Order: sequence, then structure tokens, then C-alpha cells
Amino acid sequence: MTSLLLAEQTASWASTLCTVLALLFMMAMPAFVLWLTKKVKIFGFIGAIALCYLLGMIISVIPIPYDRGLTEMVGSVFVAIAIPLILFGFDITSVRYLAKKTIISFALVIASAVTVSVLSFFVARAAGLDNANVLSGMTTGLYTGGTPNMIAIAKALMGEQSGPVIAAAQISDFVVGGVYFLLILTVMKPLYNKLLGASDPLLDTSPQTSDEIELAETKTTGGADEEYNFAAIPRNRRSIWQLVGVIALAIGCLGVGALWEYAANGNLDGSLYIILTVSVLGIVFSRIKPIRQVKGSYQIGQYLILVFSLGLSMSLDLTQLVREILPTLCFFACSQVAVILLHIVLCKICRIDAGTALITSTAGIYGPPFIAPVANAYGDRNLIAPGIICGTLGLAIGTLLGWGIGALLGVM
Repeated sequence: MTSLLLAEQTASWASTLCTVLALLFMMAMPAFVLWLTKKVKIFGFIGAIALCYLLGMIISVIPIPYDRGLTEMVGSVFVAIAIPLILFGFDITSVRYLAKKTIISFALVIASAVTVSVLSFFVARAAGLDNANVLSGMTTGLYTGGTPNMIAIAKALMGEQSGPVIAAAQISDFVVGGVYFLLILTVMKPLYNKLLGASDPLLDTSPQTSDEIELAETKTTGGADEEYNFAAIPRNRRSIWQLVGVIALAIGCLGVGALWEYAANGNLDGSLYIILTVSVLGIVFSRIKPIRQVKGSYQIGQYLILVFSLGLSMSLDLTQLVREILPTLCFFACSQVAVILLHIVLCKICRIDAGTALITSTAGIYGPPFIAPVANAYGDRNLIAPGIICGTLGLAIGTLLGWGIGALLGVM
């Protein structure tokens, strides 16, 4: 009896130790992953998020007795803090620097994403696909502003049950999105030019100086190459304390959302009110200039997305994930192709030029970090600033729009 009790205590201590090490691993390992993406070209092409998912899935099949529910819960907390941090740097007044055609083209991106998402829902539901409304909402957010939107929408619509769906969607987006991004960098310029005609200026530069135009780029979330650029964060004491302050503010936003969630449901099992609260408050606080100008909140937010991705994949049941991947892959492949084609058709009807169409499509599908390489591949760096402005606008509105679409379709 004593030996059995001792064995149980030893197993409990081992489980606790492994859980602590797993949490430390998921918080520190993304830094090493980012280093690998900079040092090894193939890893840079795969991307940090995909590498974190792959690494987490490898860990998940190793019989290590850590608390998988806890790693997922901690990851969920981090993603709820990441959302306002990413949004704090967005200046909505930067939209005034955009030319009229750019605004129209990005509106057509949003219209294409919504239209395709709704139609895909009815097709998927008829085919018997589970969670069709969630996938439609995720599609809207993903193709309006990028990955953070997609994750937030899934968490809002499915709560703690969203893990396998998010992982399958991330893997699907990596496959489908990776192929299309390669096409953008290689063959899409002549195709867009042939279909839509040569580019016009994307910035309404007539009333602004070149310095003001540059300011339009730097005032938006992320900048051209800022996704994981921690070297751009000032190291002086004042800047560090300002960054600590906005992180505390993001945690406060999470606290407000948790209170609302508890008041509405009597527990914290769901994520709907938490995600909506941090999304709205992230946009609201971005209107306060001292908060918006703090350097580093965007990078910290993106790092927390990596921590979430690693923690989520470490908690997965791979047999369930395999069941989710194929139908989800088909859903996102068909949806992305349809969004791109519909946007091109609408741009043709509205007489939008090739450069405007391509950069706004990239802003919607991939978000701000991918703007610079696409502009360089197209051969026009003037595309960078308007592309980033559109991408950050998509980040700001995509979560609420995707959640609304998903929730509406869920009651149909």
C-alpha cells in the first residue's frame, strides 16, 4: 500500500514537472523557431507559425505526461492578449492617404470574402461538413486580414472545442496560401497586367508631401517588415516601461472580457465575449495616440500568436486532426481560389488596375507582413504603404465581420 502511494506521488510530481517544463518550452521555443527562419532559407519559406505547429505535433505524439489541457488554456490566454496588442498600433486616420481606387478595391476584397464564405457555407452544409458556419466565419476573417482574425473567430464561435479546427485550418492555409503566394512572387504580375491593365498610383499624393506619405506607412500596424522585428523595439528605460504598460493594458482588456464572459454564462468555458471584448477594446484604445505610438506591441502580439500555435498543437489528438484536415483543406482551397477570381472579376467591372488589385488582394489574404515582398516582386515599392494600410484595416475589422458571418450562418 505504501509503495503504491509512493508510486502515485512520484507520478504526480513527474506530471507536474513535465507540465512546468512544457509551459516553459512553449513560451521560449518560438524564439528559437524565429532564429531558424532567419538562418535557414527553407525554414524561412515554411514560416514560423507552420514550424510551431509541426514542432508541437511532434511533441504531442511523444508519451510525456504533461497537462495538455493546461497548455491549450495558457495558449488561449496568450492569444486573447495578443489580439489587442496587435490592434493597438493601428491608426484608422491613415486610410485618408489611400487613393479612391485603392479603397474600392479593398472593399471588393471584403465583398468577395463575404460572398464566397456564405456560398461555401451552403455547399459545405449540403455536403455534410461539420462546423460549416465556423469555417465560413474563419474564411471571412482570414481573407480580410489574415491569421489572427481566423484564430480569434474560431475561439469566439467554438471556445475550447476550436483546437482541432484551428489546427486543420492553419495547415490548410499553409498549403493553399503557400502555393498561391509562390505564384504571386513569380507569375501573377503578367497575368494581372493582362487582365486588368497597368497600375495607377495607389496613394492620393496630391495634397501630401513625401514625408507624409512615408508617415502613412509607419503609422500603421506592423510596417513593411515588422512582424517579428524585435530589433526595432527601443531598449531605453522609457520605451520598455511604455511597452510594459500596453501589455498590462492588453491583460486588462482580457480581464474585462473575462468578466463579461462570466456574467453572461456563469463560467469561463466559452470565449465569445472575451474575444469580442479584446477586439473592440484593441480598436478603441488605438485611437489614443500615446498607446498607438508605443513600439513593440505588434511584435509581442505576433510572438504570442506563435506561443498559442505551439501550445495548441502540443495539446492535439492527432487522430482527430487527421479527420479534420482533408475536408478543411478542400474548403479553404476552393474558398481561396473563389475569392481571388471573384475579386479579379469585380476589379475588371470597376476598372481597377493590376497593381491596386494585386496589392489589396494580398492585404486581405495575407495581411501586412507579406506586402513588401509582393510589392518588390511586382516591381513597384509605391505599393507598400497602401497595402499595409489596407492590411491593418482588415486586421481591425476582420474578427468582428467573420464572427458576425459565422454566428448568423449558425442559426440558419
